[in-house]
Amino acid sequence: MTPAAKGGRGSAPEYEGQPDTGDETAANQAYLIGVMAEIDDEVRRRRASGDLPVRVERELDELFLEHSPVAGQGGGLNEALRMVDAAAFIDPVVPVDSAKSGGAAVKKGLRTLSLWYMGYVTHQVSVFATAVSRSLHLLDERVGALGRQLDAQQVPPAHVVDVAWAHGVDAWWMPDVLKALAQPPGRVLHAASGDGWLVRTLIERGVDAYGVDPRPRTVDRAEFDGTDLREEPVSGHLRAVESAALGGIVLTGVIDGMTNGERRQLLELIVERLAPDGTLVIHSLSPSGWDADEAPPEADLSSGRPLRASTWTHFLPLLGFTATAHDGPSSADYVIVAVLTGVPSPR
Repeated sequence: MTPAAKGGRGSAPEYEGQPDTGDETAANQAYLIGVMAEIDDEVRRRRASGDLPVRVERELDELFLEHSPVAGQGGGLNEALRMVDAAAFIDPVVPVDSAKSGGAAVKKGLRTLSLWYMGYVTHQVSVFATAVSRSLHLLDERVGALGRQLDAQQVPPAHVVDVAWAHGVDAWWMPDVLKALAQPPGRVLHAASGDGWLVRTLIERGVDAYGVDPRPRTVDRAEFDGTDLREEPVSGHLRAVESAALGGIVLTGVIDGMTNGERRQLLELIVERLAPDGTLVIHSLSPSGWDADEAPPEADLSSGRPLRASTWTHFLPLLGFTATAHDGPSSADYVIVAVLTGVPSPR
């Protein structure tokens, strides 16, 4: 729907049917989404009518990559390679528009006379540029793989912290989670799923759920009964999932012992893989439960330690979640239920 700008000069436009929440950030986000939708509609219309040549689209892409923030010092190698890919093809068909009388005819004649020569040269240059671009991509892949190997050798992956009294169908937080996942907008992933206790409980309630667990032979010991359980690293599995394909993700014992860098990478994957209005559930030991004598041995072996529940409710909204925390009866653990609204809070 085309937005109807009702705001005055210097204020963000409002939309027909948009509730007046008083939240300037939400209004600006909605305005940006509306503008991008209008741009997409205009591009599709011009493509269909032939008013937007491929050359013009390529020039616009090059300008965006050149002047956008990702093309500057803050961008990574992937963003720089996008600029290389965009510039790899050289178009020999130069524009002939002219503001002078007869200028277009003269330019068109010169282009026709020289096109056979320029086309021969630009074809060879484009082939060379494409080969260089492909070589740079291969180099990027090799360097990335080497970095991942070094990370794996220097920093072992976080241990799964399995707590018998908190990870089972009788756990105190199960009613809250089952209520939050009653009608998810897609499949629900449980990690680490163990023998599939939560997956089976969700399936019994009509939820399309499956589980992954990075621990060797954990899934092999499970009684499948048709339950979809997989032995995979959690981050590796999420990288293979399509964007916005999951309606819910439940993390139990996965994120407790992670370092801040590991948590950040995992959360970035989760934000990309969750569908709009998808639910993220995080069960974790509290810092006091982590240091208690009855804490599992993995607590001493992990490279990180759990966050406080209030920390999660503070920074999850910065990623576009609406988060609530529920403390356990003994304050030894807690559960976070967060819904992906897609509107990050201001920092």
